[in-house]
Amino acid sequence: MSVYALVSPGGSPGVTTTALALALTWSGPVIVAECDPGCGDILAGLYAGHLPASRGLLGVAFEAGRGAAAVAAELGAQLAPLDESGQRTFLAGINDPRQAPGLAAAWPSIAAAFASQTADVIADCGRLDAAAGQPLSVLTDAAAVVMVMRPSLRQVAAARPRIDMLSLLLGGRERLGVVLVGGRGHAAAEITAALGVSVLGAIPFDAKTAAVLSDGEGRRASLSGRPLLRGVSVIGRAMGKAGPLTAQRASAAVPAANVQ
Repeated sequence: MSVYALVSPGGSPGVTTTALALALTWSGPVIVAECDPGCGDILAGLYAGHLPASRGLLGVAFEAGRGAAAVAAELGAQLAPLDESGQRTFLAGINDPRQAPGLAAAWPSIAAAFASQTADVIADCGRLDAAAGQPLSVLTDAAAVVMVMRPSLRQVAAARPRIDMLSLLLGGRERLGVVLVGGRGHAAAEITAALGVSVLGAIPFDAKTAAVLSDGEGRRASLSGRPLLRGVSVIGRAMGKAGPLTAQRASAAVPAANVQ
């Protein structure tokens, strides 16, 4: 199946919240993989510490020296349920940023294991930096890499060099896209012109649902009908199209709004 990577220019624009919302509206089996070298958030956030911690990504990395079959088997063993459907799961990330450099040698094996799954993988890769431990193999192998950002000048300035980094890594911008998560700011067409990357859409304002996904605040019941998930489902369909991302009219994007 396919791997879809989400990255951030920094400034906490809501990458993990977006990844979870995408998974909860995905049309088929899906795995949310926390590949952020700055640490995973789901166990302490959405589950508020009520789900037993597993080795997660670190456990998978430990098997990298034993070959592809061992890595894939360990990945399956480390998955935790995201909901009661049995179709949506997640792989917990590291819990200490000092562990990130040690993952560098394991990322190619982890990326190959993702690609071998019978479910699509949404990889939350966090802030894209030049530091050691970045999941470069996951980004390189992804069907699409999506920059999650707010439509502000500060975020556009931070995104520009990172889009350039990704363009060099991927050999072009065909697999790159942008999702907007913010209030008033620059129009999608302006961001496309500044970054040279298609805007896939924007996440509607729904602070209550965002708080459930990011911090486990409130009830998870009936999330599917809430504005955040309805808006994200449109973006998921755009990401799930076969082949590289193609240029889309920025004017067709969902109006930008804020996510907290």
